[in-house]
Amino acid sequence: MITTKVKDPDLVRKKQHQIFRGAMKVCRVKGFHNATIREIAKASGMSLGNIYDYIEKKEDILFLIHKEVLDQIYARMEKIIEKHEDSKDQFNIMFKELFSLTMTLKEEMLFIYTETKSLPKEYLHEVLKKESDFVNRYAKVIENSVRRGAFQCEKPELFANIVTFMSAILPLRGWNILQRNTPDEVCKVLLDMASNYLNQ
Repeated sequence: MITTKVKDPDLVRKKQHQIFRGAMKVCRVKGFHNATIREIAKASGMSLGNIYDYIEKKEDILFLIHKEVLDQIYARMEKIIEKHEDSKDQFNIMFKELFSLTMTLKEEMLFIYTETKSLPKEYLHEVLKKESDFVNRYAKVIENSVRRGAFQCEKPELFANIVTFMSAILPLRGWNILQRNTPDEVCKVLLDMASNYLNQ
């Protein structure tokens, strides 16, 4: 976790979200390594001195970006699971909504895929654990769908890893795919591929 001078958790959460938004504004243009903390502080609406109440070093900001994006995706997943817990179409609904979310967070997703390697070891471990938890949660949904007879899947964890990557294809390959295809067309093709596997 990031060490902060401020101890009020609600204030820390609010200010770190502010820093995340400011950092993304700067990093979209300059990249993380060329961005300065002074520039990020300004884009966040904070002074250079004030930003250090909520982070210790620049690498903390990189971790904040990863955490914010992964938290948003995980929170969306939990809402979908809760809302459609008994639905035979739970997997399809979840895939479509998470695919849509990765489009909304396209720049942020691309950023974390390209910058994960730059995280310090302690942060990298935490981010990879969060991603692993997400995949395991996805695998549980697939297992539950199998139990309900919605489809067949011999390796839920492997399939969960594959569909997690599939849902992020546009942040990674959209520069090429979207020249000739709409996001809805891409989502349909991916779901058709998944359905063919799950119903074979």
